[in-house]
Amino acid sequence: MNNLDPDTPFDKLEANLRALGERVPDLPFSGILLCRLVLHLGREMAGGFEQRLRPFGLVEAEFRVLTTLFSQPDGVAHPSDLCARADQSPANMSRISDALVSRDLITRVLSVQDRRRIVLRITEQGEDLVRRLLPKLFVSLRGMLAEFSEAEQQLLISQLKRLHANLQETHKQTLPEQAE
Repeated sequence: MNNLDPDTPFDKLEANLRALGERVPDLPFSGILLCRLVLHLGREMAGGFEQRLRPFGLVEAEFRVLTTLFSQPDGVAHPSDLCARADQSPANMSRISDALVSRDLITRVLSVQDRRRIVLRITEQGEDLVRRLLPKLFVSLRGMLAEFSEAEQQLLISQLKRLHANLQETHKQTLPEQAE
């Protein structure tokens, strides 16, 4: 089912790409359109997510770290582990940790096993916030995916993972080259 308004930004984008294709015969139309759609959807989803989190004084990256800690059986992780799990840089993880500690959503202490390592732990207040927020976020997610069966969602996940793997491989192959 296609609920697209005939005059959506996507339709305008397609029209622009078709006109560009007339001037550039080997234009990879579908590839460009796919990339633009993924970028647009990512920005739109991130914006909606940020809007839903703002009343709770959180940004998306902070909530991602908080839910990642919440997902751990003991609610504990080292910042370096969280960087990979929550897709954050070490510098950003430090800023996020500071913000969450200042709101009493997590604690930060030195590791008993290795005094050079920091341990982050979600607090009871942090757990309560995650439990309150997640169901509110599920509503829009379920609405967005309502017309996709579980099989279609799994297929899309598989295809996006494959696209990501191809992107990483392409970056490895083309990184040393200079633009002509």
